Amino acid sequence: MVITNNSHFRTADTALAAYLVTEGFGTPSIDNEGNEGKRSYFIFSKHTPKMTKAIEEWDAARATTNAVLFFNAYQNLLRRIREKY
Repeated sequence: MVITNNSHFRTADTALAAYLVTEGFGTPSIDNEGNEGKRSYFIFSKHTPKMTKAIEEWDAARATTNAVLFFNAYQNLLRRIREKY
């Protein structure tokens, strides 16, 4: 987990990013510049205490969400990564 000094949240974990999308934290931008195509990062524009709690739940394997929405968000993020190449 990386929180930048301007309150953005950045992660390379596609499943976590899909979970955050499912939980209503918006659609992240994708950054893979400077990585020579080896890794993509999902950047959420606002980091809030509510997001911190959701990330902690995810990390502790206590996160629950709508499975269909999660799967759709996950597939959408993977599609967006593939479209960048």
